[in-house]
Amino acid sequence: YKGKYIFDAVYRQDGSSLFGSEERWHAYSRGSMAWRLSDEGWWPLKGSVNDMKLRASVGTAGGRPGFNYQYETFNIGAGGTISSNQLGNRFLKPENTTETELGFDAELFNKYGLNVTYAKDVTEDQMLEVPSSASSGFSTQWRNAGTVENKTYEVSLNVPPITNRDVVWTTRLAYDRNRAFITKLDVPPFTRTTSNSRFEFREG
Repeated sequence: YKGKYIFDAVYRQDGSSLFGSEERWHAYSRGSMAWRLSDEGWWPLKGSVNDMKLRASVGTAGGRPGFNYQYETFNIGAGGTISSNQLGNRFLKPENTTETELGFDAELFNKYGLNVTYAKDVTEDQMLEVPSSASSGFSTQWRNAGTVENKTYEVSLNVPPITNRDVVWTTRLAYDRNRAFITKLDVPPFTRTTSNSRFEFREG
């Protein structure tokens, strides 16, 4: 609108046979807005900050289960012996991530580009392969068992050391930091060991 107010919105319904039989459809949405402050008549920094855009967005997305997550699986051993492996879950839902992002993009002195972004992701109903109860006869089960919170900071600066008719050389300096924590776990803490790693799942 007027070349300086930017809006965007999306709503959709996703259905998948990979979701458990009781959880076939889920809704997702996104909304974003941006404001080019430097296009306003009152912008006081036209000589030094010739372009300034503030932006914000909120959106949701889902992660689909793997093909076999909702089914019982078995192992066939030597001599054709069958042993139970994974317990199925017909109530398995997709992971649901809500991301909030804030930031700004600026151009300084008609030469340098600066981008600053803060993003927070909260993934609810995280799918984890957790130990199943001994009474079930199976060793594991895929469940919507946790919530993970992820925070990211990103800063980048574009610098053109050389700009002339023959050569254009642009350098990008970037810094980012990401931290993720399990903020909620709906099952008792557990560990998983591979051939060379050990993972511990617990709140915090």
